[in-house]
Amino acid sequence: MVIDDDEISLSLISLLLESEGYNVIQASGGKPALETLASLSPEAHPDVLLADLRMPGLTGAALASELRRAAPKSKLLAMSATPDPAEGYDGFLRKPLDTAALRAFLDGHATTPELSQAATANEPVLDEAVYQKMSRMMSPEALREIYEACLNDTRARHAEMRAAAAANDLLLVRRIAHTLKGSAGMIGARKLASSAAEIELGVYETEQVFNLLANLLSSCDELHRILLRKPRL
Repeated sequence: MVIDDDEISLSLISLLLESEGYNVIQASGGKPALETLASLSPEAHPDVLLADLRMPGLTGAALASELRRAAPKSKLLAMSATPDPAEGYDGFLRKPLDTAALRAFLDGHATTPELSQAATANEPVLDEAVYQKMSRMMSPEALREIYEACLNDTRARHAEMRAAAAANDLLLVRRIAHTLKGSAGMIGARKLASSAAEIELGVYETEQVFNLLANLLSSCDELHRILLRKPRL
């Protein structure tokens, strides 16, 4: 079971796991996950529950406790675009999800996730390996829809972050940037993901965040221009 409140990440992680032969149940948050588990017999519970660590509502250690009560035989793994304490979970996986890391955890070989990196001048806009892998996993129409959804989501979240910054709510700005970082990473939008990471993890004053948000939107526009040149898009 994949548990994530971000629609893009939920869809892509599920698609990636299905391409590796896993049977996947989707849940759009902690409460929906518990409701789905309650509707299943114990024999039908997933072997693995893979939950995002930062979601609205029931999340983190509190969600881990509820999931263990609901499905005590399932292995419980946390995932996040930022290495976080995974209290109550059996392990932690970094977004964008690496299926090799998942297999290593299931085989009992844990690895330490690398720290996020801020944007650099030489950061590639699009990871071509990720793009090509996704193009093999889905139809051209579905591929186009995924990238269009990310572009539209970025622009909508950019507006939300500007409004939050204007209200001096940097905590909300960082929370939105964290979500955006994860979904951008899943589609190989490396410069966009790094720009979001800089907003989430950087040290700055409220007045400086608007320059970072401008960089985020610029990264989005760069990605859009590259995608327009792709035959499939």
